[in-house]
Amino acid sequence: MTRSHKFDDSIRNPFFSLVGRRILLIMVCLSGFFTLLTTVLQSYWQYDEAFSQVENRHDEIEHIHAELIASSLWIYDLTSVQERIDGLVNLPHVDYLAIRSENYLFEAGKPVDLKKMVNEYPLEYDDPDTGKTQRVCTVYVESNIQTIYTELTQRFFITLLLNLIKTLLVCFFILLVFHYTVSQRVFKIAQFLRHYNPLDPKDDKLILPRKRFIMEREDELDWLTDEANKITNNMSTLYRNIMLERERLSDFTHVSSDWLWETDADLKLTFCSEPMRQAFGLGANRFPNLKDLVHGIGCQQFVTYLNHQQDFAMCEETIPFGEQSRYFVFQAIAHHGVNGFRGFRGTGIDITELKAAQFELEALNQNLELTVDERTRELQESMEHLTAAQEQLVESEKLAALGSLVAGVAHEVNTPLGIAVTASSVVQDVTKTLNQAFENQTLTSTQFASLIHQANESVQMLEHNLTRATRLIRDFKQTAVDQVSEALTEFDVKQTLDALIASLHPETRKVPVTPQVVGDNNIRMYSLPGVITQIISNLVMNSINHAFEDTQSPEIIIEFETQDDHLYLSYQDNGCGIDPALHHRIFEPFYTTKRGRGGSGLGLNLVFNLVRQKLEGELQFESEPGKGAKFMFLIPLSLSTRSSRNVSKDKH
Repeated sequence: MTRSHKFDDSIRNPFFSLVGRRILLIMVCLSGFFTLLTTVLQSYWQYDEAFSQVENRHDEIEHIHAELIASSLWIYDLTSVQERIDGLVNLPHVDYLAIRSENYLFEAGKPVDLKKMVNEYPLEYDDPDTGKTQRVCTVYVESNIQTIYTELTQRFFITLLLNLIKTLLVCFFILLVFHYTVSQRVFKIAQFLRHYNPLDPKDDKLILPRKRFIMEREDELDWLTDEANKITNNMSTLYRNIMLERERLSDFTHVSSDWLWETDADLKLTFCSEPMRQAFGLGANRFPNLKDLVHGIGCQQFVTYLNHQQDFAMCEETIPFGEQSRYFVFQAIAHHGVNGFRGFRGTGIDITELKAAQFELEALNQNLELTVDERTRELQESMEHLTAAQEQLVESEKLAALGSLVAGVAHEVNTPLGIAVTASSVVQDVTKTLNQAFENQTLTSTQFASLIHQANESVQMLEHNLTRATRLIRDFKQTAVDQVSEALTEFDVKQTLDALIASLHPETRKVPVTPQVVGDNNIRMYSLPGVITQIISNLVMNSINHAFEDTQSPEIIIEFETQDDHLYLSYQDNGCGIDPALHHRIFEPFYTTKRGRGGSGLGLNLVFNLVRQKLEGELQFESEPGKGAKFMFLIPLSLSTRSSRNVSKDKH
């Protein structure tokens, strides 16, 4: 019988299922073994129980009935003795009973000829008058154990037969359940896979039959079905992709100008692209030996690589075609299997145009060195002029910023000084009026109180404005010193920034905007306060000049805090922001959006250089159009000694 017939029979009949029959055989053997074992154990227990009952019956006669029989014999009630033993013979497992003495013999039942259990007990009587125990006779008991053996044997075979029938019925139903729940569904999967063709897949998915009450709603075979559907779908997709790649490779091979070739272990061509066939004049079904083919046109290096039977690349050869010669670069991969070398797969790339360009390039290179030297000298001269101009513009920017600061502070100081002069004039007039009234003796108490009140107000106004001027001068001195000084010193960050903001008030009130400084009053640094004030000053001026043209409520917030051994300083405004396309250019020197309107393009470049070079810090920048700009600095709290030497060197 062929496998196909066995396959079809296994689907229809559960007894033809090889797996089912094997399982049935195993179950019958195991069940038979355990049935036999349990039946033997059960028979053994019944055997032990039966003999225990016989022994118990003999013990009952010895300890219970023997005393009554002895009493009857002692009083010579022989009729009662016979009746008693006749009754005892009717008890189970008592087949023959005899009372024997020197003068009497009483029997009941029939003696056992086959296998028997025999016990003999003495009969003794306790005389109540004398208190002595006297032996009267003996009791002889026989029990037939052959009947016990026969009964146990019948029970054994009946139990074994019943268990065997039960086992066969259970195995049969299990085989049926296995056939419907496993075998048929497995055969369904096998049929589906047997007829599955990845080159011509069907849209139908594998669906297993389902029997109610004996199958789970979703079991392992359903999982296997899902995985089989996934595998077949993947196989179909894979085959479609392979065919697509094969078609694509075939198209590329036909349209490619490069040579594609493959050989077997004897270096005989098994495939070559159409351009290679045309170049060598090969027919569609002609596949000559590649080594002989290229040896005839003088490609000795190519032949050497082929003889080595190893991967190679950059094998450059010149191949004549009529009156012209073309240049090719060959490379290939050698394939090796269990039996050794299996062949090459390689390409040949036409580099004739590249070689022509190379020759032209070599000719140009001979004249290029002189041109490069000349251009290099011109570029160095231009760079020297540019560096000098940059340094000059940087210094001009610094001086312009300082001059603007001085002019603004001078204007700011003039206000309290003018008020102070006015107040002093009022005091002078009050004093003159008071003296004249006193000399003319026309001074009244009311006039005196009024003049004294005016004088007190003028003195308070004079004192207030002089104090304000003094504070402005002090802040200006502190800021001016920091702007021009680059000496390492310990300073209070909050106090330094507050002094700087106060000195910038003439510029910030033009917007108007009041910068807010937020931070711990106890943070101190050992660094360059002049550099830090110059950085914040440039940022404030940058915001004033560029950020607040269309802002209704301008804000500038300067926050600082300590992070480990660094100072984190952030500067943020709510101005117009900067387009992301310009983020990479804002720190470039001389880049400004207000060229010709006072902008030099060096403000943020100075900030970048001062943070990185002077303060050894890090700078980050964030901005979005309409959401302002934010500058974040991470500066060491204590500047190193090496930096101090670099600063001194820069000053000199």
